[in-house]
Amino acid sequence: MLEIRPFSNSDLPRLAVLWVIHHSVHRAAPAVTPAIWEQAIASRHFFNPHRLLVATQNSVPVAWCQWFAGANRVAYLAAICFDTSHEAEIAAKVLVAECQTQVAAAGMTTLVVGVNKESRWGYQGLEPIGQGIGVDVADDRLNQLLEEAGFEEQQRIDRWEVTTTDYRPAISREALVYRRGTRIEPVSIPASTPAESAAMFHFDIRRYRLLPTLSNEPLATADLWLSDPDIHVMSTHQSILGASGSEAADVQAREPAIRYLISSLIPILAGKHIHTLHRSVATDDHDEATRLAALKFRRTGAGRLLKKKL
Repeated sequence: MLEIRPFSNSDLPRLAVLWVIHHSVHRAAPAVTPAIWEQAIASRHFFNPHRLLVATQNSVPVAWCQWFAGANRVAYLAAICFDTSHEAEIAAKVLVAECQTQVAAAGMTTLVVGVNKESRWGYQGLEPIGQGIGVDVADDRLNQLLEEAGFEEQQRIDRWEVTTTDYRPAISREALVYRRGTRIEPVSIPASTPAESAAMFHFDIRRYRLLPTLSNEPLATADLWLSDPDIHVMSTHQSILGASGSEAADVQAREPAIRYLISSLIPILAGKHIHTLHRSVATDDHDEATRLAALKFRRTGAGRLLKKKL
């Protein structure tokens, strides 16, 4: 018999298995154990078991989803997983319907599905989420389920990735000038909100500044998200490129400064035995896509956020 109920602690091992089963249908099996799943999802202080819904068939979990309330009466469905059986596919449809009912009862008017780089729910870094590209376009089962439930595409997101071990930055006149006349300095990250800190505590986030040799006025900044080895959610061999930017007085120098800083950080990662650096970018953000392509990043995946008015 099919039942939809809130999460209970005894579900944890099975829900981690469902995560692996679900994603293994369209990609290599993610390296996620029950302990990793618990660190990423169930150990957050904001975790609400009543918003992690579990579908069971004859008392065995076959599907689950988790949603969060956001600002402006928008809710977010961060994850939905189900196994490969016909019963699980039926259960997943009922689960999505029940989730919408619960979200509407909480006063939300819109439901958005997927994790992106602005999400702060603990999923980022959990394989295969990375920084977040929404629902992977390769996940045919979930895309079909959501479309049949009335969800529509809101945004396309690409995953860009570079290998650090054999990285050789492009040589340019600007790069030579920066190499001779600048230095790179790590700085502390400004304090974040308690909720953001709780969602990101499994990362070691570092900010780097590109500074002129004789000045402390930054030419560019870039953030790196590294895995905290004591809180194993993301592999210690992977990293994420966070926000980057420039407020240099010379507007024309801003983009070359950002590119030089990022290209200089990649060999530093290689020295720490971090093999890949990746970044999620909206498909229509042509400026950042051009930057990453110039830095020898490759587009390695694509996904989309979907939404529905309730």
